[in-house]
Amino acid sequence: MEFGDRVNARAVTAGGLSGDVSSTHFNDQAERYATGNLREVYFYPAQLSGHAERTYKPGE
Repeated sequence: MEFGDRVNARAVTAGGLSGDVSSTHFNDQAERYATGNLREVYFYPAQLSGHAERTYKPGE
């Protein structure tokens, strides 16, 4: 993680966020975990554009 004018970080989520083995995202980062090829962490809305499968707004 780097702090400066903008936050910059890389990460991996081994086993997915939910731990659900039937999830399409359960194993999609296993190779990244094994090789240390970490993904970019999105902190700003502009970084997320084009990467989200869906959006959620509390109360809707």
